[in-house]
Amino acid sequence: MVELIGATLGDGNIYDKRPNYVEYTGNPITDEHYFNHVLLPIVNDETGKYPKLFVRDRGLRFRIYSKEFVDWLKKMGIPAGEAKGVARAPEFIASNRKLMTRCVRGVYDTDGSVYFDKRPIYRAPYPRTELHMKNVGLVGQVSEFFKNIHITHSYVRSKNSIETSGVDALVNFLKRVGFSNIHHINRIRRYYPELAGENCCPTTLV
Repeated sequence: MVELIGATLGDGNIYDKRPNYVEYTGNPITDEHYFNHVLLPIVNDETGKYPKLFVRDRGLRFRIYSKEFVDWLKKMGIPAGEAKGVARAPEFIASNRKLMTRCVRGVYDTDGSVYFDKRPIYRAPYPRTELHMKNVGLVGQVSEFFKNIHITHSYVRSKNSIETSGVDALVNFLKRVGFSNIHHINRIRRYYPELAGENCCPTTLV
């Protein structure tokens, strides 16, 4: 459930008008495996709901129709509508390192990215992870968490972004937080196949 909360903070939209539901949106190609094999099983286990994937406006989506789930998220401090953009990880999560790790993983799986700088100044593609979002409070909260678990990163408040740079920082991120979204691991495997095994989360190869 905690990773689902992280995904909600990252890419979920909460609607508290009839019908009450939470909608998750991803890339139809790169996020299909993650939705099918990570998020939907969590939804099934925790809510008893079996939402179906559909594509609309070029986005892969699914909805959890549940007033109880919507009310629970709001009670946790994650409001509906545009106000969700100021939400932070709930205190019961933020105060627990294991739970916060899983929550941050959910945020990165849905809203984070991995890319490689291929400029000639680097001998090999230079890896970076990035979290860039409008929610300044959440980005700052993740930055503080990274400080606590010793993940070296840069935090640019004016750009609402966090970035790790280099192979060592990537390995540290994979060991301490990791990805459940195989899309990110596949990007890493393309240039550094030996690093995929450093990921602390079990993932299914595709």
